[in-house]
Amino acid sequence: MGLKQTAVNIVCGFIPGRRMRHRVRTRLNYDIQKYIDFARRHARRANARVRTYSGHGGMKKIIVVLDNKIAYKFPLVAAKADTPRREKMFADAFRGVSPVHIPEMEILRFEGMDVLKYEFLPGKTLAEMDAKTIALHEDKIASQLAAFIFSIGRSDPAAIRHLKPADAGAPGMFYGWYHNDIGGNFVVNPETGDIVAFIDWESAAYCDMHADLMRARRFLDKKGMGGLIMKTVFEYIRLYQDAAE
Repeated sequence: MGLKQTAVNIVCGFIPGRRMRHRVRTRLNYDIQKYIDFARRHARRANARVRTYSGHGGMKKIIVVLDNKIAYKFPLVAAKADTPRREKMFADAFRGVSPVHIPEMEILRFEGMDVLKYEFLPGKTLAEMDAKTIALHEDKIASQLAAFIFSIGRSDPAAIRHLKPADAGAPGMFYGWYHNDIGGNFVVNPETGDIVAFIDWESAAYCDMHADLMRARRFLDKKGMGGLIMKTVFEYIRLYQDAAE
């Protein structure tokens, strides 16, 4: 371990909150300003208001948002180098079938890496919303989420058929194309309960959906809102049964 990494670990050891600790660690390890400068130059918004985000659970990405309108996502580790192209491929494939908006995306090059540029839609993820607000819109969010899972799961975009497992069967209930990380990756207008966008497509796969739905439920259970996923599941089953009749 290098001297810089050791110093960063010592500093972060005094920060109690995991989210803040992660944020500080990212900023001490990476030159965030160079990402901001690139985004401003590319967008030709030298005086743009800037917000930055880093990925949860590990330093995997930096997202620079300009004027709450444009976002630039930079992968920070080699293991994620193919993430921007993979994410754009899935987003492009599903945009025409999703009942929820999927932002338009563009691949750029910066310092030898692929950078994903996309439309930024203001709102909050479930991780950022409080229990009272989610409870107010729970039925509406669950209905939209179920329609999204149902529509994506039954689709068969030609552009990504080569990514299906060799032994993949026909799509069925809780089986087919799936976002595969729904817990915190859709953006909600907290005033209306409308899902305004689905983001972070790099984990999408043709797969069984149960495992991720249970992860999402456990994630929300910690906030006292696991019922949202159960309502989503029941609505999804209703949609599937209605379509089968």
